Amino acid sequence: MPHRSRWRPSIITAGAGVLLAAVLLAGSGYGLLRERRELTVETVARQSLLVRVLEDHARRSLDGAQIALAGLADVAARNAPPEVLQALLDQTQSSLGFLRGVALLDETGRVLAAADPADRGAFLSPGALASLGPWPAAGRDSIGGFIAARSLASLGQEGAIVPPGVGFIPVLHGLRLLDGRPALLVALLNPDALANFQQLTLNDPQAAAALVDLGGHVLAATSGAEHLPGEQLPRLLAAGAPLAAVRAGAELGRWEGPGLREADQLGAYRALRARPFVVLVELPQAELRRQWLVSVRDLGLPSLGIAAALLALSGVGAAALRARERAALQLDQAQREVAERERELSAIFGSVQDLLFRTDAAGRVTFINEGYARLSGQAVSRVLGRPLQELFGGSPAVAALFDACDADEALPHELRAEWLAADGQARSFEIHLVPLRRHDGLLEWVGSAADVSSLMRAQAELRAQLGLARSLLASSPLPMAVLDDANRYLDVNRAWEQFTGRRRGSVLGRRADEAALRDDVRDNELLARGGEMSYETAWEGNDGRRRDLFVSKSTFPDAQGRPMGLVVCFMDISEFREAERATRAARDAALETSRAKSDFIANVSHELRTPLQSILGFSEIGALRARQDLRLAELFADVHRAGQRMLGLVNDLLDLSKIERGAEPLQLQRLDLNPLAAEVARELAPLLAARGLTLHTALGEAELVVLGDPLRLQQLLRNLLANAIRFSPAGGSIELTARHDADGDVRVDIADHGPGIPPDELESVFEAFVQSSATRDAAGGTGLGLAICRRIAQAHGGRVWAGNRADGGSGAVVTLVLPTTRFGDAAPGAA
Repeated sequence: MPHRSRWRPSIITAGAGVLLAAVLLAGSGYGLLRERRELTVETVARQSLLVRVLEDHARRSLDGAQIALAGLADVAARNAPPEVLQALLDQTQSSLGFLRGVALLDETGRVLAAADPADRGAFLSPGALASLGPWPAAGRDSIGGFIAARSLASLGQEGAIVPPGVGFIPVLHGLRLLDGRPALLVALLNPDALANFQQLTLNDPQAAAALVDLGGHVLAATSGAEHLPGEQLPRLLAAGAPLAAVRAGAELGRWEGPGLREADQLGAYRALRARPFVVLVELPQAELRRQWLVSVRDLGLPSLGIAAALLALSGVGAAALRARERAALQLDQAQREVAERERELSAIFGSVQDLLFRTDAAGRVTFINEGYARLSGQAVSRVLGRPLQELFGGSPAVAALFDACDADEALPHELRAEWLAADGQARSFEIHLVPLRRHDGLLEWVGSAADVSSLMRAQAELRAQLGLARSLLASSPLPMAVLDDANRYLDVNRAWEQFTGRRRGSVLGRRADEAALRDDVRDNELLARGGEMSYETAWEGNDGRRRDLFVSKSTFPDAQGRPMGLVVCFMDISEFREAERATRAARDAALETSRAKSDFIANVSHELRTPLQSILGFSEIGALRARQDLRLAELFADVHRAGQRMLGLVNDLLDLSKIERGAEPLQLQRLDLNPLAAEVARELAPLLAARGLTLHTALGEAELVVLGDPLRLQQLLRNLLANAIRFSPAGGSIELTARHDADGDVRVDIADHGPGIPPDELESVFEAFVQSSATRDAAGGTGLGLAICRRIAQAHGGRVWAGNRADGGSGAVVTLVLPTTRFGDAAPGAA
């Protein structure tokens, strides 16, 4: 061959080495840029997961507080004994560890009951009461902002010193007590509990998280947020900031720029559904740059070293090629035959996804299939003759395999190595090498390399998910157990060990034998369909004490998505059930006492009517016969008037007793209250004329349709109007107004110009035999009229109450409210 032809391959080899080094450096640079993008994407995905977990925890905490307050409100509204209510408040605070306190307040700011002994009997000033937030309507909830105070008692004290960041978030529930007074249940949510969960969930000293309201006020935050609860961050409301996006209607998203901290951040936010709060999670952009520079150091420096080695090897290869070219002509025929066989093998192996290769005894590659070209983006010919370890990042384990290896002692090997592929991703390979001994004593190696990167990533993600699940299970304050489909224990948490008195190691793998945990019929049904269920049951502990439990069970899936076991969680509600039973027993005893009293009054009143009729009859006869003797006639007239008053008292007692006992069922029908009120006004016209009073009626033309007994409603209106006539001064006026109120119910107001009712007696005047101190000496009466009115109103599902005129004048106003109905509705049966 010509001299120039002998040098051409060496020149090409040297150029190829330079080009390969350039490609390697370019690939490394591209990989580092891709690493930067993937680091950002991974951080955003992690923050989205964290902010969803923190939002779920904050929402569940608020839901738990509101559900507890709703249960307490139901007990308080039934006028539960103070000791029962106090026990329920103590149980609520002890079971909900994120609460700083729970208390019941009346409308004046006085604490009626509280879980914290320091709050009991405290009195909140109007300003302190207003700081809790708007007073919700009965049966409604609301949540206030952060309040810097240790407790309700310290909130009501002037000059109380509160360290920065110490306070609570009030959760309010409005209710109305049995006597009609409005009241307020307050749960003091501890921001530190939310902050501690945020800190544990982040598990990153560089990251920060916080719960803020839509005004930019911090409610709870991790230490990395550099802000204490109660501080306001206006920058969160600026254009492009998370709170501006939430106010515009976004529920979740991410942002770049200043956040909780002034430096540029990469963050994610998520708004709490139906609540004006937002959860923020952020990481400094400087921390992302630092992590990427670590990758530059770890990946860039080895690439430079490999490029330098490629250049050196290219020079060595070029010199070797010049020597080998002199023998190339003699080997051409043999090489053509070998190349033909190689092409045949390459065609067979080209379709294999794994790497298949052959090396000489020194580990230099003599054959590799097309899988290498697909992974590296380089031609197969470029790797032939190169050491096998260079394919896998210079792996020492691969290099050590070929060092000082004796052909007679060579054995099959399995090892794992890493490789930076052409797409910039680090891939893991499992390498299998088998020695191949030639008849002339030479040693070669054949092997394969399988890409197990996806498997390793899946295993790492699975380990992370299992670690998170174990952390959530261990941190739960409620006893929890994980069972397989055969009711065998897979795991239990620390709360379960403390509750049952059994150690985790002694039950794992064993069948659950506790009656409270096993319900074979329902468990099998739940495992068949999946989902969750809950029920109450009884538990008898090792101490022999019986406890009431609320048990919640849910399934978890296997790899195919089918239920493979149960997660069992239970709560001890023994004290709540005992309090409920005590309340029910007290209520039954009170009802029995009331029925006995009503029966006694009815019997006595019935027995009194017979002698009263005789007295009235004889007094009338005596008055007729003594007409000639004026003094004797006046005596008989006095007896007759006293008997009439006594008969009226007996009739009122009988009416009150019948209404309380339900002896005379109401004959309900749909009727318009306007004609009924007008008829009562006409009936009492003589009494009005006798006192010189004027009745102003404002009944209107709209129908005021109610469902009621016309006779009883006439009695109710008659008593209220007669009461106003009795207490009005001679020559005065009375106003009778009937209309629909804001809720659509029928409202009747009767206002007089009498002496009025003292504020502390507005409720007591509706009790039997009780009269106002302002009218007791002058108006007469039995003190039963208003009591009968309230019983009739309650029997119709309505309410009646008293107040004083709000226009500055003297006089009382009695209000009756009845639920409205329509004439077109189906006719009801008798009540």
